[in-house]
Amino acid sequence: MVRVRMMLETIGAKLGYKYLRYCIPYRLACWKQKEKIDYLKSILADDMSVKILDAAIDARKTRNFKCLEKYYDNRFEKSITYLSGETISYDSSQYFADILQLSDNEIFIDREGYVGDTTLNFIEQTHGRFNKIHVFEPVKNTFLKIVQNLEMANLSPNKVILHNVGLYSSKKEISFNLEGSSARIDKHGKISVKLVSLDDYLSKNELKEVTYIKLDVKGAELEALKGMRKTILKYKPKLAICIYHKPKDLWEIPLFIKELNPSYSLYIRQHYYKDETVCYATI
Repeated sequence: MVRVRMMLETIGAKLGYKYLRYCIPYRLACWKQKEKIDYLKSILADDMSVKILDAAIDARKTRNFKCLEKYYDNRFEKSITYLSGETISYDSSQYFADILQLSDNEIFIDREGYVGDTTLNFIEQTHGRFNKIHVFEPVKNTFLKIVQNLEMANLSPNKVILHNVGLYSSKKEISFNLEGSSARIDKHGKISVKLVSLDDYLSKNELKEVTYIKLDVKGAELEALKGMRKTILKYKPKLAICIYHKPKDLWEIPLFIKELNPSYSLYIRQHYYKDETVCYATI
């Protein structure tokens, strides 16, 4: 036992703690899930998606994200200062890649709202021609920033509707702590938020058709998708789902979407050199 511990300590000193902590377990997970990963590659809609998937997996196997740089096109990078004071740099093509064809009658679900950046970008991308936007943001302080920032768009309250709840697979309350722009679930956390399933929320609030759903919920994307099965099956909306928060999300989320509705064409695109890997689904 002592010899094994000494050997591991020697390996750890050479390769680094993060390699042992993250890379080796991830390599094992990829080996166990090889059939699923290979199947996903076979059903992705284009070669670019396969290359990005391979690069994203390799980056997590090695903790070296340089292999993703060539798939990020910084020509679409913009910067803006919002009324709430935040200055944000972003890829304006994220969630609005040319894969998706936006109409003048979109009913857009935006979760997470953050400070309203994606909603404002959606308004810009559609030149203000859309049916309705529903923004879901459970954190009260962040929700109030969205309210403030959307004043920039000068739109009717009937066009952009804000919901101070999050999306999940079921109705529940969770506690967490904020760490910068990220959230970490903690049962002793100082912030408590309400979560709902989109299926139940739409039904109870008599909200009608949905044409486009975007999800960026810090690792809860799969759970949120489970809570909108009926909505996706009924309306077949365009989807833009972040798949970079949890390592296995890279294949589990696209496969879940395809299993839910085999008619979807799946694409993967990279919107930053390290993270911001997004799965797009369209019919």
